[in-house]
Amino acid sequence: MLTALTLLVLGGVTIELPSVSTSKGLDIQVAEIAKVTGDDPATVALVQAASLGYAPAPGYHRTLRADLVASSLRQVLPGIEIHVTGAPRCRVSPGVQLVKSIDMQAAAAVRLRDSLAGQDADAKFIGALPDLEVPISDEAPRIVVPPVQGSIFPGIRSVPVQVWLDGRIYRTVSADFEVAIWQRRAILRRAVGPGESLHAGLFEVKRVPVTDARGMQALAATELGGAVALKGMAAGTSITERDVHREVVMRRGDHVTVHVIKGNVHVKDVGIVSASGRMGERVAVVLQSTGRELTATVRGPKSVEVRIK
Repeated sequence: MLTALTLLVLGGVTIELPSVSTSKGLDIQVAEIAKVTGDDPATVALVQAASLGYAPAPGYHRTLRADLVASSLRQVLPGIEIHVTGAPRCRVSPGVQLVKSIDMQAAAAVRLRDSLAGQDADAKFIGALPDLEVPISDEAPRIVVPPVQGSIFPGIRSVPVQVWLDGRIYRTVSADFEVAIWQRRAILRRAVGPGESLHAGLFEVKRVPVTDARGMQALAATELGGAVALKGMAAGTSITERDVHREVVMRRGDHVTVHVIKGNVHVKDVGIVSASGRMGERVAVVLQSTGRELTATVRGPKSVEVRIK
């Protein structure tokens, strides 16, 4: 019986606990805060690597009691004889490093501007984003900005910025931007009344700032031919779907002329549209010559256009 008990004891170690110490990372390892000695190097290493739970956040501390340290380690490392000496309590404070505000701001700006690619737009950082204190760790903190979700409209846009530490998200902060968007839009040259038919001569195309989400829905000049105003509108107004009635000019199954344009090359074909469409809308069309399906823009009652880059 004595021999069996002796075999269960892997070796004895002594942990010398200081009254104050410093941690790093998100968890406290014994070796970070205390001196561990013993006859068996493997057993000493095992105790040194053991966790004592969460590390305090910057600006805070955690007090470890010697008796509770011993009890905790005996539970997770059964078979090791553990003695805790030194101070009865150890005040643990985190080592601190800074994640710079300018680095978080720059990462958020890159992600937001990538999301605005292809638009006539700009994003200007506003507000204040302070430097972030994080615990010192063996690995440098990483700044991660997830892809921007949803449509981006003019106005204030908050971009979440994640700071990762030891393979986990440590903190998420928000970087705020003022988003400005411009569009080349069809603007009324003069006022029109309700029931008035619209034509190209009523409009001029200008680069104008978009002030809200509704402005993103403005119709292009090519979409307004034959439309009828549903209400009176002043000069300088851009037109949305809610302002006019637009007739369906082709229906699913109609045979249409397909104008395929690539650079200076212009080829005509015959196709069948797969859905109804109004002027300027995009519809699927199947070429009769090849059976290939293309996405085309409605240009008239029997005409669609495909532009190939």
